[in-house]
Amino acid sequence: MTSDTLVRFRPDRSVRADVTWRLVLVVLAALAVALELPAWARVPMSAVAALATGIFFLRRYRRRGFLDALLTAVGGAVVLLALLGLVLNYLPGGLSVVNWGIGVGLLEVVLLVVLAVTLPPLPVRAAVRRRLPLASLGWAAGIAVVLIGALGWSVASFDATHVEPLAISAEPSGDSFVVTVTSGRNEGPYELDLVTSTGRSKIADAVSVGPDTDYAISLTLPADTRGQVQLVKPGSTSSVRELILDTTNATGETE
Repeated sequence: MTSDTLVRFRPDRSVRADVTWRLVLVVLAALAVALELPAWARVPMSAVAALATGIFFLRRYRRRGFLDALLTAVGGAVVLLALLGLVLNYLPGGLSVVNWGIGVGLLEVVLLVVLAVTLPPLPVRAAVRRRLPLASLGWAAGIAVVLIGALGWSVASFDATHVEPLAISAEPSGDSFVVTVTSGRNEGPYELDLVTSTGRSKIADAVSVGPDTDYAISLTLPADTRGQVQLVKPGSTSSVRELILDTTNATGETE
């Protein structure tokens, strides 16, 4: 059978082996994204899984030759990824790295299974007779580089923009406040100043924070006092972040 009619059949051992190790790659890549591993770990795994799926598509799908299969693969991937992003954007959790990675993994799993059970393997005689033009190899390599680069760039851009900002907050604790400084990236050193009607005083220095490091300090204000806790750079009085504390109602609000 040499046509591309989607006829269901039982894949042989070699096809099952090809699908199995590709499915393992896809699952590992999805787990890496779901567990929010560092970008240097999940990006190569996702790229290898996508490349392995694409190669399997090119080997199984054929209509008018390799170039037709390549264009179908690239165009179909763009359309499916666009639709996936549109659907995820309307889900309650919105579009995120985790659900995007899981969604892409599910698409790859479905594609691998469909290709394995609907398209018969290419006859050996036809495979030996077919020659791949060098120009097609060049275009394929260029497209692969662009796709992998775009994937890496998009993940890096998402990581750079979806980072918890530098913030300062306070929670009442008895007769005092617990002032906490947090940030999704490494920041510092800073100083914490308390500004009241009587003047400015330093309450902490060498304040450095990061993804896994918060800074907290307990602060007690006199009764009926309104003050500003300012996060400033050493030697400066210009606040980077500012928090208003008011002991007349024992609440804190950020500005």
